[in-house]
Amino acid sequence: MAAYINARGETQQIKLDVTMYRQAAERGMSLQQFLNTEHADTGANGPAFNQILASEGIFVQANRDVGIRPSTMDAILNGRPNMEAGVNVKDAVPASRILFPAVIMQAVEDKLLQNLAMTANALEDMIALDETINGERYEHPVVNFSKPEAARSQGSSQLAPPPSMMTITTSDKAYRIPSFALGLEVSDQALKATTIDFVALSLARQAAVERNERANNYLLAIFNGDVDNGEGSLASLGLVDNASTFDAAATGGTLTQKAWMKYLMKNGTKRTITHLVTDIDTAMKIEGRTGKPTVVQDDGTTNRFDTQFNVMNPTWAKNPKLFLVENAAWAANTIMGLDASWAIRRVRNLSADYQGIESYVLRRSQAMRFDFGEHVNRLYNDAYGCMVLA
Repeated sequence: MAAYINARGETQQIKLDVTMYRQAAERGMSLQQFLNTEHADTGANGPAFNQILASEGIFVQANRDVGIRPSTMDAILNGRPNMEAGVNVKDAVPASRILFPAVIMQAVEDKLLQNLAMTANALEDMIALDETINGERYEHPVVNFSKPEAARSQGSSQLAPPPSMMTITTSDKAYRIPSFALGLEVSDQALKATTIDFVALSLARQAAVERNERANNYLLAIFNGDVDNGEGSLASLGLVDNASTFDAAATGGTLTQKAWMKYLMKNGTKRTITHLVTDIDTAMKIEGRTGKPTVVQDDGTTNRFDTQFNVMNPTWAKNPKLFLVENAAWAANTIMGLDASWAIRRVRNLSADYQGIESYVLRRSQAMRFDFGEHVNRLYNDAYGCMVLA
C-alpha cells in the first residue's frame, strides 16, 4: 500500500483509488495537487505525492549517486507483489497503475514548461478569463453595457435605489467544449525496455506540436469568427480599419507613424491595446514604418534651445507585446490588436481527463488515451482593434 512519512516521523498508509482523479477534478486540481493538499502534514520530508511514488518504487528520472534507474513501463503497469503472511499477493489494480497517469502528466508538463511550447505559452499571456467546469456544455454570461455608455449617472433621493444601467444575462446558445485525445499504446516487448522518462519526453514532443498549432488556430478563429461559437468576424463587427483611414499617406501596403499612433489610440478610453497578432512580414512593416522616430548622432547630455513634451494622458501601451502567428491562412498585411485584460476566454472540461484515466486503469489496458476538453472564444468584442495595410 502507498505510504508517506509525516512531520512526526510516522508512516501513514494511503489506499489509492481511481475515483481520486474525479475528486481532484471537482476541486480544480491535478491528482498531485490533491494528494499534497489532503496530506500536507509532511513537514520537511518532502511533498506527499513524491513520497508516495517512492513508496511504490516509481522513479521518473535516474539518480546515479544512489544507483536509481528510471522505472520501466512494465514495473509501473504491473506493480509489485505485496507480502502477506509470507505469501505474495497481487493487487487487482496495483497502486502504481493508478498513479501512472498522474506521473506521466506531471512529467509531460515539466518538459513542456521548459521550451517545447513557446507559442502556446505566449497565448496564455493573452487569456483574460480561464475557467474549469465538470461537463462539456456551458452557457456564456452576456453583459449589456449599452446603458452606461449612452447615459450618465443620475441624482437620487434618500434611500432610493440606483437606476439600472447594466444587465447581465446568459446567452441563448449553450456552448459545447470539444474533446481532444492523445493516444499511447505499448507492445508487450517494449514494456520492459521503455522507461517512463522516455515516454514523457515523447508525449511532450507530440503535445507541444499540437498545443502550438491549436494556439495559432484559436487566434485565427477569434479574428475570422467561428460558426460553432456563433461568432462573426471582427470585420463584420466594424472592428477592422484600413491604415489609410488614419493617414491618407498609408497606402499600397505601407504604414506611417501617424497611422500607427492613431490606430493604437483609437477607443483608447475603452481599452488599451496590450498585444498585437500578425505575421512576420507585417511585423517587419511595422518596424520599418515611414516617419518612425529615430535618434542619429544625438548627444542627449547637452543643453540646447529645444524642449520635449510628455503626454499626460497616453491611451496606448508603451511597448505592446507582439505575437507572431504561424498560420498560412492568416491574411497578409493584417494586424489584430487586443486588450489582454478582457479579450479572450478559455473554458476547460476537467471531466474529460477523468474519463480517459478511469477507462485505462479499470480495463488494465496497455493502450492509454489522454483526454482533455478546451474551448476558446472572444470575451468582449470591444477589447479588440484591428488594422489592415491596404
